[in-house]
Amino acid sequence: MRELVAAKKLEAAFSLGDRIMAARPPAEIVEGIMYPVDRGLVTFPDSSLYDLLQAVLKRPDRGAFRAWKILLTTVILDRLRWTAEALRESDRLAGLPRRYGWMRWHRGLLLLNNRWDCAEAAADLRAVLESAPQVWKARALLAEIALVKGAPTRAFAEMDALLDSVPPEDRGSVLAWRGEMRLWLGSYRKALRDLDEAAACRSSALALCWRGAAHLKLGHFPEALRDLDAQLQAHAEDQEALVWRGEALRLCGRRQEALADLDAAVRFGNSPLWAYIDRALVRARLGDVRGMWSDYLLVPEWVRSYFSWKLGADVKPDSPARAVTAQLEAILKAGRGVRRNDQYLTSLWVEPLTSVRPDKPR
Repeated sequence: MRELVAAKKLEAAFSLGDRIMAARPPAEIVEGIMYPVDRGLVTFPDSSLYDLLQAVLKRPDRGAFRAWKILLTTVILDRLRWTAEALRESDRLAGLPRRYGWMRWHRGLLLLNNRWDCAEAAADLRAVLESAPQVWKARALLAEIALVKGAPTRAFAEMDALLDSVPPEDRGSVLAWRGEMRLWLGSYRKALRDLDEAAACRSSALALCWRGAAHLKLGHFPEALRDLDAQLQAHAEDQEALVWRGEALRLCGRRQEALADLDAAVRFGNSPLWAYIDRALVRARLGDVRGMWSDYLLVPEWVRSYFSWKLGADVKPDSPARAVTAQLEAILKAGRGVRRNDQYLTSLWVEPLTSVRPDKPR
């Protein structure tokens, strides 16, 4: 199907897609069809996407072709980093017939990562499950949404139920996902138990990354580096693994190696907040004050302002390096096991201002 799309034989590609979906394929096939141009793992857009977008937009917007055209246009715009345009196009997915509900996966992710709209995103993910209940990752994302909305009991109950219902070949992936969620909350020992079992299943592409992170947070540096080395040997452009290994190397005093990993994470990543924080700390240790400041200023201004307020210590242009590093360390501490750049995870490590008690009258 992707070969037909790449050759701009769109009618044939989408006809094939309809036939595949009519056969109620397993989750991995549906997830493949969700990304008609790639596997959903690219880091930089290919120039051929511009030509493909032009070819798609020239096609008439009618009949069964309409749904596939909206899907493909949304994916291409997202790949080209045209986020506002991708969001507008993805809104049209919500108006498609129920049988195309699985296409709303993209709208759900776009809403989570750009509008932080958990309610609308959850509606999209439920539509995915209504039309393709085998796509269990939509249930896992609904559990994540419960977690970021402050309902961990409900979130882990959903993950436990999911673990009992998925096919055996997906068990390792669900365990890894549950372990990652425990990592975010700082439950590192519980995370490690899930991730040990997930790694033994050998079915999750990310279990070693998250297990390395759990080892790191528990102070098990050799084990952390072992897992993160293995992860990056298999997935050299895994930005989260690069950030975690860079952090591990930094804490082990291997600063030049840490710098190389964090430089790579910045190159591969999309708004790599955590890479900037760790790299600023490495540069501070190397005596590169100018480099430290350049990375510090790449941390979003609202994050810097919030932690200045939280710590009661403003960082100003003439502040010493120790003031900058103290704030960066505080952000990492608050982040616990979060090193992903998904914006909807922010509520896991930034306390809502509404939860702050007002000052007592003097």
